[in-house]
Amino acid sequence: MNEISDIRHPVDETLAIPLYHQVYLILKEGIRSGTYSAGSALPIESTLCTEFGVSRITVKRAMRELVADGLVVRQRGKGTFVADDAPGPARNALDDLLQSVQAIGAATDVQHLASEIQIPAADVGSMLELKGDTKVLRSNQLRLSDGEPLAVIIAYVPENIASQLDPKTENLPMLVRLNMAGVPVARAEQEVTATLADPAVAAPLGLEVGAPLLKLTRLVFDDSDQPVEWLTSFYRGDRYAMRTSLTHENVGRHSS
Repeated sequence: MNEISDIRHPVDETLAIPLYHQVYLILKEGIRSGTYSAGSALPIESTLCTEFGVSRITVKRAMRELVADGLVVRQRGKGTFVADDAPGPARNALDDLLQSVQAIGAATDVQHLASEIQIPAADVGSMLELKGDTKVLRSNQLRLSDGEPLAVIIAYVPENIASQLDPKTENLPMLVRLNMAGVPVARAEQEVTATLADPAVAAPLGLEVGAPLLKLTRLVFDDSDQPVEWLTSFYRGDRYAMRTSLTHENVGRHSS
């Protein structure tokens, strides 16, 4: 049986949130974070009362909220168990990004505009925190959708990282290549802005200079917090859109 450990009255009586709801939120987070896995038993009510420093009525009410949300099931004579279909640990945003990049790669064709080892421009070297005359791999791709130009993607990777990449994966997005090479990608900083096409980007995209574009920049770090990729993508505004699904999760129901 799972047990809550090192809880020292985590509920706060001075808050406007009722005590039962505070207990509910803490237990719910334990379920969603994986502290309590699907099918595992929650501590008995008397244990929860002691750990949270609340009454049995408060614990019972918190449990009713968890049952109503489908997060736990109560079995007479056995206890309270996390539902088999309860949401597990929240997805890692970086995993979602990798899936998105993989999907774009699978849905598009690629033309290589350039790929070479070079001494980077000052701004690229600064973003990648390079020292001295450290070189980078510059990969410049044109992504096509249904045979039509979609995006110009320019990625820079430090030479020592580039040496780990499999040449056979050169048609894949750089983030996917890094993952396949075992580079321990830990986090990324990404920004999307509007911009206008300059001559270098307008030509491969089949646009006039000054046409509107979506510009995406991404700085990727490894598990030692060192930059391993600096990417800039220019997407045609008439053929590409970014959509995000946003949901509101109720923090709970207040009933009298």
